[in-house]
Amino acid sequence: MKVVIALDGSPHANLALDMAAKLLASTHAEVSLLFVMPRHHVYAGEGAVRQEPSDGSEGRAAAIGLLDNAETRLKGMGVADIVHKEIAVGDPADMILDEAKVRCADLIVVGSRGLNAAQRFLLGSVSTKVVSHAHCPVLVVRPTD
Repeated sequence: MKVVIALDGSPHANLALDMAAKLLASTHAEVSLLFVMPRHHVYAGEGAVRQEPSDGSEGRAAAIGLLDNAETRLKGMGVADIVHKEIAVGDPADMILDEAKVRCADLIVVGSRGLNAAQRFLLGSVSTKVVSHAHCPVLVVRPTD
């Protein structure tokens, strides 16, 4: 089984990783761990807006550490024989969907922040977009509280 797990360091993403590990225990899945650094819109003068990645060296180092820790956890639990670690820059939902296509994923696992309807409308929802456009099943893990 090929699985893409999206991580961002949030408690919601950690829950998603834990749930994926429980579901995949002893399956020896091929797992892709993905960290997405979103682009920020920056005013460039004279009405122009450009997108710049939020991928400073500190952010990239933190992402690498997060992915390394997740890999160690999964391998320690016997969940994955093969682990791919990717850092992407762009729209999180689009990058998750792209990674799933590239890896021919059988499952995508994402955390949900539990936004209410107004917040989803104003901010958008990564998990909603992924569910709506994925070519494979998506497991959305949300907190129980």
